[in-house]
Amino acid sequence: MRWRHLGVNPAALAVAPTANHTEPDPPSAKEAAAVISAALRDPDWGVLLWLIMITGMRRGEISALRWRHVDFATATLIVHRANAQPKAGVKEKQTKTRQQRRIAIDPQTAALLLEHRERWEQRCRLLGDEFHDDLYVFSPVPDASAPDGPRSLSHRYRRLAIKLGLRSTRLHALRHYSATELIAAGVDVRTVAGRLGHGSGGATTLKVYAAFVDEADRRAATTMIAIMPSPIAAPPLPRATYEVIIGPPQLAIGI
Repeated sequence: MRWRHLGVNPAALAVAPTANHTEPDPPSAKEAAAVISAALRDPDWGVLLWLIMITGMRRGEISALRWRHVDFATATLIVHRANAQPKAGVKEKQTKTRQQRRIAIDPQTAALLLEHRERWEQRCRLLGDEFHDDLYVFSPVPDASAPDGPRSLSHRYRRLAIKLGLRSTRLHALRHYSATELIAAGVDVRTVAGRLGHGSGGATTLKVYAAFVDEADRRAATTMIAIMPSPIAAPPLPRATYEVIIGPPQLAIGI
């Protein structure tokens, strides 16, 4: 093709493989509570899993989260970068959609993060280091200068899930939990897609969580019929001139 010896581009004849169909398997509310209760024995680990459940962040995104990305004034998280973990080690890159997004957090989550920050500030003081906003929110080293590896997070969660006897042992299941709970609560799909970082305007969210959207739609129909006023039957109006003369059809039968 570069030398103009071919009249047809052979790449145009290639057929893309069928995309894998994702089957979400989020933990139940009872399982989610068990995960948080067990993880909070290590406060740092408990806050990490709590944040994934609340925000639906990917493991690489939460691995790359730094304190400058946490805005306590507006109760917002800024998802700006993500970490990958090839054989060479942890490497920072762009997010999956190559876009920055902001995720609102509730007062309880903001309070947990503030306590988490105070713990890191105290550790830095004990080490004689200066705490600054460029440090990582979650780190395996005492001075928070290096992030947790995404694969390390998955391995640790898998061990916890096996110990608790959960159906799914994937850390990604907590992301599914966040999405399905929001949809079940009646949050519109576009908002859920924005929090998860789906860059297709909700199309990916609808495709992955179609069954849960259908379930929410069924509940919406039940809710709608509950608030609708009961209909009151009114006398039928004549549909044609002959009904005005001889009366409704049921009266005409008796003549």
